[in-house]
Amino acid sequence: MAKHVIVVGAGPIGLLTAYGLAMEGAQVTILEAEERFNDKPRALVYHYPVLPHLERLGLLQDCIAEGFLRQSFGWHIHSTGEMIEWKWAPEDAGGQALHLHQGLLSQILARRASELPNVEILLRTRLTACRQTDAGVIAEIEGPHGPAVIEGDYLVGADGANSTVRKNVLDLQFLGTTWPERYVATNTRIDLTSRGYPKSVMQLDQKHGAIICKIEEPDLWRVTFVEDPDLPIEGIEQRIDDMFADHLPDLPYEVVAYSPYRMHQRIADRMRVGRILLVGDAGHVTNPTGGLGLTGGMFDAFALIGTLNRVLHDGAGEDMLEFYERDRRRVFAEVTSPRASGNLRSLYHLKEGQEKEDRIRFLRTVAGDERLLERELSFTKQMETHF
Repeated sequence: MAKHVIVVGAGPIGLLTAYGLAMEGAQVTILEAEERFNDKPRALVYHYPVLPHLERLGLLQDCIAEGFLRQSFGWHIHSTGEMIEWKWAPEDAGGQALHLHQGLLSQILARRASELPNVEILLRTRLTACRQTDAGVIAEIEGPHGPAVIEGDYLVGADGANSTVRKNVLDLQFLGTTWPERYVATNTRIDLTSRGYPKSVMQLDQKHGAIICKIEEPDLWRVTFVEDPDLPIEGIEQRIDDMFADHLPDLPYEVVAYSPYRMHQRIADRMRVGRILLVGDAGHVTNPTGGLGLTGGMFDAFALIGTLNRVLHDGAGEDMLEFYERDRRRVFAEVTSPRASGNLRSLYHLKEGQEKEDRIRFLRTVAGDERLLERELSFTKQMETHF
């Protein structure tokens, strides 16, 4: 009889985990509380070390067809107009990073998962409780047809930063801090190519700092800025207009979507309790500066796929589950979170004068040194789990 894994959450990380497990023969049930997949402006960039994993799962070409591979990365010094480009990519990757709207990634994963006979996706269905036995997990759910109970061998919490699995089922702490700023992510039609912007740019300035990434041709871009979190949500559309007039003046634009949200650096005190495991934002959250949030979640998913497939099919034991938890918490605490925090400080909090000049000098030095470019742009390889 096929092993059964229950995945809570049909965001990209839950769908990716489910797909990877199902491809190796597990029966997978995906529970999603919402009636459709979330397509709000959020993650967009996936660094090149994820590409071989997507290739092994047969997903990469679908992703490239819906998105694109970028070849360079820019640092824009708003006060002077200087654009410092980092141009390097490993020969076998095809680019520095994949740009793909998170909503499109979810659609690809949902389509591919639904094609498998051993995957069931239950929308408008939420987990209300879960208990463990020596043999598996017993999940209580509430769906369109009322309450029900399903049993499985393992349960994966992939239900995001407000995870029901982490908070209500496992009663875990979410340790860390909340950044003082509010992020405002916009999807905007604007011609930045004519201004010499590469497809991914960090704009350095205490007042005018922004993350700018191309979403799709011809001219849809993600432009993200920060604002005071004490400002009311009412009036945000006018403040977005003010931001464009201030940050990117004299360019016509059309905002097609926006999403305000707070930023955190937090990690659960456990990512595994018995037969219940956390993955992605359910286990840890980071500010998105540098594109490490969903990239880190994808590395969680790849690690959990490898872990559970070894346990379900190859006879691996508890030590493999313990290794997953230990290594993914280590990667976040020692690699992902410090780097993302440093990125945010560089973007928005550099002091004018020597500190800012030192940072700009470093960026220029890296741009002219292939060895340093490779070191900086291959940083995310440190986020992988190696068995």
